[in-house]
Amino acid sequence: MDCPQCGAADVIEIKHRLPDDSEVQFFSCHRCEEKWWDRSGDQLNLKEILELVRKARA
Repeated sequence: MDCPQCGAADVIEIKHRLPDDSEVQFFSCHRCEEKWWDRSGDQLNLKEILELVRKARA
């Protein structure tokens, strides 16, 4: 995985399972510190991830 912001290949990937049993992947670039989430090929921002978690716990 290359960073969409700076193109660096030094990106960490962490898979998370949400309370509704769906999966998201968190990515973080070591070079520029860009962070993003992916759910089934759709890029999400922090606000969207927090909303998914909130809904799943309600």
